[in-house]
Parts: sequence; C-alpha cells; structure tokens
Amino acid sequence: MGREHYSRVGYGFTEHEARQNAIAEATAENGNQEGYSGDINCDTGEDSQSKCLEKPVQAKTCIVDKTVQKGARKWETVFVISPIWGFSGHYNPRKHAEVKTTQGDAIKKAKAMAIEFGEEFGIEIEKRLIGSKSRIATVKPKKSKKGKWLFTGMARS
Repeated sequence: MGREHYSRVGYGFTEHEARQNAIAEATAENGNQEGYSGDINCDTGEDSQSKCLEKPVQAKTCIVDKTVQKGARKWETVFVISPIWGFSGHYNPRKHAEVKTTQGDAIKKAKAMAIEFGEEFGIEIEKRLIGSKSRIATVKPKKSKKGKWLFTGMARS
C-alpha cells in the first residue's frame, strides 16, 4: 500500500463536472479496490492539479422539435394514492393506486389500503391528457461542446 502518480482526462462543462466524470470513469474501469486503485478515484489530495486542455463551448441557441398534436386535447382527473413516507425499502405497486371516478371513491380506496398495509397514505389530484402524448416539444442546445481537463496527482495504490 503506497502511492502512485495518476493522470486522467475528464470531460465536462465545468472543471468540477469533468473531475466527477473522470472519477466515475476510473471507478467503472478499476473498481474502487477498497480505496487503493492508484487512479483519480483514490486521490490522496497531494500534488493534485488540473489543466484545461480544451475550453467548453456553451450553446448560444437551441433546436426546438415540436410534437404535432392533432385534434382537441381532452383531460381527465385522476386521484393518485401513495404512501406518505415514500418508498421504505423498495417500490411496491400494491401500495400505489389510481382512482378515476370521484374524490369519495379515492378516500374509500385509501382507507382500505391504510388498513391492509398499516401505513399512512396520501391522495394527490392530477390532470392528465387522454389519448395524446404529454410531451409537446424537445429542446436541445445547438453546437455545445464539453471541455477537456487533465487531472494529475497522487493516489493510494
């Protein structure tokens, strides 16, 4: 268990993002090896340096791809029942329900679920689009490019 010099290139719009991407890439390639991979993901903080090799280029404009919606939009009201305290452990589809009739029916269903699972449930009201996609457009930056940074330093090996 010693120290080893590392050198790794990372890409991102900021130096921090590039470093995080380089660490993630090193972990995917080497694994963590219990903190002794000899790469940037095991950086000791000694002699750590970064150098920008290529500056990032931020987009000045965007490309908008609109989704064509034909006909009138129809909406439905949905009452969504789910546990108040989120997912404790893992997602259980039996602990989630939707009622499309009335608020009273949603409360009856939530009462039955609270008794069955011994948990607190919340009811949210939502409006949803019927028979159409809810995405109306896709917006992406035009001609942006991530920067390139070189990271060097000492890592545990």
